[in-house]
Amino acid sequence: MNVFARALFAVLCFACLTQGNAAAPAPMQPRQAILEVVRGNEDYPPFEMMVDGKLAGLHVDMVEAAAKSLGLRVRWTSLPWKRALLMVETGQADAITYISRTPEREAWAVFLEGNFLSSADVRFIARKEDAARLVFNGDLPDFLAQHSLVAVRGFQFGNAEIDRGPRIEASNTDDLLRRLLAGHATVGVVAWDNFRAAHQDRPEFARIVALQPPIISARNYIAFSAARGHTPLAQRFSVALSRLKQSAEYAQLQKRYAQAP
Repeated sequence: MNVFARALFAVLCFACLTQGNAAAPAPMQPRQAILEVVRGNEDYPPFEMMVDGKLAGLHVDMVEAAAKSLGLRVRWTSLPWKRALLMVETGQADAITYISRTPEREAWAVFLEGNFLSSADVRFIARKEDAARLVFNGDLPDFLAQHSLVAVRGFQFGNAEIDRGPRIEASNTDDLLRRLLAGHATVGVVAWDNFRAAHQDRPEFARIVALQPPIISARNYIAFSAARGHTPLAQRFSVALSRLKQSAEYAQLQKRYAQAP
């Protein structure tokens, strides 16, 4: 073996030895499964709202905490409400938040009581100058027979007279307020606390009043796509969310967002 061959052989042997002694590369961590959640593209404080360009709120933190306990990472998408509903109905998203339970929606979404997120009083709102002549005594059919109604397109509150009756449709709550003040309808229907929190800093808000008594107390859920076969996921999420509601973490979330237990 000549000098060059011996040198090459030595280099190759050294390379093999050092490679054998090198630490093995760390195994790749499995990618965290994604939970695709859609929502309406408005602010609903203190439940779902944009803060400094980031989605925040009680619902957001609850869903993310429950998902994390199941090894899931939430990817949020904010859309016009009817499009968000369609995404879940057609299986293009896993779940939707801030949704009330109705027979129509139960045909394509999985609702479980453990996946309850919050409740809100649904009320009629009206222009202040009209309030004195608008007497609502709880008799919905009689009241709606006398007054025109505006509601956000796609919003349902779990009440047949409100959800299925004739109404003018607004594209969002801003549009609802504009239409009401312009006289397109006599009354609007909203989840009052959320509507007030979102609009109370606007000058137009001073021109409206909420009528008593509340129409209904609507229960809001995270519901899962039946088209994606998510009944088992909804059941696991229900257990995780129920555990969260019994924890100190949930008490801290309620305190942060000033929600009574």
